[in-house]
Amino acid sequence: MQTYKINAAVNGKTWLTRGTTLKANNESEAINKAKIILRLTDEHEINITPCKVHHIISKLKTDNYPYGRERATAYFSVEMNKKGCRTVFQTINPKTGRLNNPKNSTYYPVILPIELENNFFDFCGYLDFNGTEAINKGLYFMEDFKECFSHQQIKDIALYIISMTKVNAKAQVIYCGTKWDDLKQFYEVPLQNLVKIANGESTDFLSCLLDFDNIEALKVPDFQPFKVVQYS
Repeated sequence: MQTYKINAAVNGKTWLTRGTTLKANNESEAINKAKIILRLTDEHEINITPCKVHHIISKLKTDNYPYGRERATAYFSVEMNKKGCRTVFQTINPKTGRLNNPKNSTYYPVILPIELENNFFDFCGYLDFNGTEAINKGLYFMEDFKECFSHQQIKDIALYIISMTKVNAKAQVIYCGTKWDDLKQFYEVPLQNLVKIANGESTDFLSCLLDFDNIEALKVPDFQPFKVVQYS
């Protein structure tokens, strides 16, 4: 299967910009898959680029990175620790031959190094699992690229998704007026399957997808979680 980087935007509506990286047999299949994952509308213009996603421990190197008027060696990698993942970019000073100090990004739960056309390196993922749509987007990503992580990293990521899934359900009850008795039927099986992944019994992330439409339908219209009390 081929790997593709997807960017989708609506002219004049930057808040509707979406993006992901995925696997598909061809561009047509990739576009259809992206429409499902990113919940795209007919307004979205989709840009698709073939790419190659590397293992999280990969350290990508180029000897042709712009460095003032010169060209330098540059390294692109991902550091993963208890705080999550962050990108690491580091160059070699062509005048001294010494490594410059690395430039690190902020932490995200999941980031992977990626190789685009013309030997251009970048990063993908940037998953946060914050909200139903983001959880499902992350689950699709993990299913496509689970071979890019160690077994322990997969279990750790599953534990994080479990925590964010529980937060998501609790937030809907508190801030959207949904009753837990109505909502729990859409969380029980996904959470059970996530526990299996966290325990090393499975790697089937797609079995953990949330039923977005039914979950959204349970939100109470115009619900006001913060009541204003007036005193006479």
